[in-house]
Amino acid sequence: MTAHLAGEEIDLAATFRAASEIGQKIADPLLIAREIAVTAMLESQGVERDPKFRFTVDNIAPILLIGARAAGDTRDLAAMQEIVFDAGFFAAAAVARDYINLLCIPQTEESAPGEDAPAGE
Repeated sequence: MTAHLAGEEIDLAATFRAASEIGQKIADPLLIAREIAVTAMLESQGVERDPKFRFTVDNIAPILLIGARAAGDTRDLAAMQEIVFDAGFFAAAAVARDYINLLCIPQTEESAPGEDAPAGE
């Protein structure tokens, strides 16, 4: 997946190694994905919930850095923190959320360039 934050293009690779590293350093990606889904579902029904995982100032940049390094990026943590800060924490958290979902939720195949997408897409 390619993300655009603060004028920077960041490629994030969904690999087992990246998922494992996030699990070791931050939290199990399956737990994060489940908390994202359950919290969104309950909030849409007007139910408040205290999730077991929240994206924070301290964990957004490391998640994105792990994904970027899995894609061959050579930036360091300080550079990723600067990108996250410049983009804004809410925008960066949305990218981190999408990346966690990419790691945990099976993705449908996209149409190859030049192909017509199936009706309704």
